[in-house]
Amino acid sequence: MKKLLFILPFILIFAVSCGESKKTDEPENQEKPTDQTDSADTPENQEPADTGDTTEPSEPSEPAEPSGDTEATEPSETPDKGEPQEPEEPAAEKFCQYACTTDSDCVQGGASAINDGDNYKCENRKCVYLGCLSDAECDEVYGAVTEATGRVYRCNPNGAYGYPECTPVCSNAADCNLYGEGSTQYAYDLDNNKCENGFCVYTGCNSDAECETSTYSDLYKCIEQDYSGKTLKICNIPCKTAADCANSVYPEGYYECRNSQCIAKSCESDEWCAENVNKNFSCL
Repeated sequence: MKKLLFILPFILIFAVSCGESKKTDEPENQEKPTDQTDSADTPENQEPADTGDTTEPSEPSEPAEPSGDTEATEPSETPDKGEPQEPEEPAAEKFCQYACTTDSDCVQGGASAINDGDNYKCENRKCVYLGCLSDAECDEVYGAVTEATGRVYRCNPNGAYGYPECTPVCSNAADCNLYGEGSTQYAYDLDNNKCENGFCVYTGCNSDAECETSTYSDLYKCIEQDYSGKTLKICNIPCKTAADCANSVYPEGYYECRNSQCIAKSCESDEWCAENVNKNFSCL
């Protein structure tokens, strides 16, 4: 018993010593997970000072520093995609026309006071019809009609065909009727004209029946046509083929028959016009 009591203190001292030794070892064992966490840090979580060489392939998202010789792109060189861009206008169609050098080159066929050299303008080799220029020109051309009917023709600056033209003066639409008083069955009577600013203005045919009555032929129909940017319905014979459109100035090759209407073809070149239309025509 005495021997056991003598040994017991030594056992307690040894146990305490072992416990302190274990506590001392614990910090060293806990440093390992801390080191692992530091080494696993992503580039986003690292401070710039800890990343090392920034040119390593492990950081592709990092943009390269611009060199001193590289200039910033001017805003004018790279337009803002957010700003609306104006659409390009389509190229205007070209047609076979007489290529003029002077105004008088545009006179075709018999000349008159409203269809001679001073009624045309040669612009960019194209002939532009200017219409009548004065009341005197209208008197010269329509003098005989005035004597026969009493209708006085004057140069109307707002003609139905898109240019100044000689039309009768009026106080109301009845003054523009070329037939009997109050008639409406023809294509040029009371319901086909209006009196505008003291001038008669033709408004076009209203039906095929009007055209047939006016021409005494069932071949003529009321067809929409374009004149100098204006649309007007007139009495004409509808086409079936381009040959139906040919006339003394423009041959078959100049036209195509589209929806029973004679439509001028757009041209490809001066050579095409010379071969298909007239040797004096150019693609303008």
